[in-house]
Amino acid sequence: KFGDDYQCHFSQGSELCNTRLSKVQETIGRLGLEPERVKQFEISMNDFVQLPQIIKDFQEEIDELGPNPFKGM
Repeated sequence: KFGDDYQCHFSQGSELCNTRLSKVQETIGRLGLEPERVKQFEISMNDFVQLPQIIKDFQEEIDELGPNPFKGM
């Protein structure tokens, strides 16, 4: 994501993270887990107050998926 108002000084790192995230999601999907268990969120520096809600929402998504089916094997 680029533009005049782009706030991340590490744009190559963000692109690398996106690439790695898609590979991790693909890999865990092949293992039989839901790729939705791994996500990346991008927020602007001014929106840091949204972080607790983002974490809460993601936790709710994980709760809906249920426990790791491989845990305890």
